[in-house]
Amino acid sequence: MITVLLLIFALVIEYIYDPISNMKDTLVINNVYKKYVSIIKSYVSKKLIQNILFPITLIIFILISTYLLEYYIHLFFSFVLNLIILVYCLKPNEYNEKIEDIKFSIEHGKDIPEDNRLKYLTAGLSGKKSNDNITQITDNLFYNSTRSIFTVLFWFLFLGPAGCLGYIVLDYFIYEKDIHIDQKSKKELKIIIGLIEYIPVRLSAFSFAIVGNFENSLKAWKNLKSNINIHKGNIDLVNTIGLSSFEIIDNNEQDALLEKLSYIQTIISRSLLAWLSFTILLIIGGFFI
Repeated sequence: MITVLLLIFALVIEYIYDPISNMKDTLVINNVYKKYVSIIKSYVSKKLIQNILFPITLIIFILISTYLLEYYIHLFFSFVLNLIILVYCLKPNEYNEKIEDIKFSIEHGKDIPEDNRLKYLTAGLSGKKSNDNITQITDNLFYNSTRSIFTVLFWFLFLGPAGCLGYIVLDYFIYEKDIHIDQKSKKELKIIIGLIEYIPVRLSAFSFAIVGNFENSLKAWKNLKSNINIHKGNIDLVNTIGLSSFEIIDNNEQDALLEKLSYIQTIISRSLLAWLSFTILLIIGGFFI
């Protein structure tokens, strides 16, 4: 029941309180990380191990804090802490707003705003920073939705808010430009995050197929070639299945792109509803507290 309440409160706050998006920056994480590195480097020299231990340390700290608050102070304070973490990690409305920004830019012939996370996160995938490659940005929206929504939900269900934050921190290490991680460590961390995302990415892809064109998605899944790079394989799979779940009718290039973005928003919204419905059923069935 607590899981349901946390999800409901987090989504309500996310959708009705717009300023919350501005509070989800990386400043706090970055400052804590810098302090952590200044301490840990005296004991652990290898940067990869330092970076792996950071989210693990956060998870342990949050779990201990939650336990102490719940059993030695009051359940309410434990609930509030978990809610703050979940609201910070889960970004469905923020994600939708960034897509709306892209649509607005296309409609008015403007550049995508520099502060649009979807722009530079996608650029991070390809190693490019071009503002005009909108196709590349839109084609990666399904993968980015798993990072902002579905993988967060998956780890929330299995490890609670602490698991969400651990995943988000690793994700920030790879994609966020404000957190400075050397390229070698990023490459190694992509293998780890590829494993962490492996199951939720496939569940996301399956949900995109279910709420969209199942036949086309299934065909695309069967024809998809395996990729030895697990991280790149996750990206290719979820984007391919997502883009196969609908068909564009409009022949005009700009209108077709806007229609594509609208379809993507619809598929992601339907999938989120499907995930939430299935989660509630699992909780009713006693699988989660």
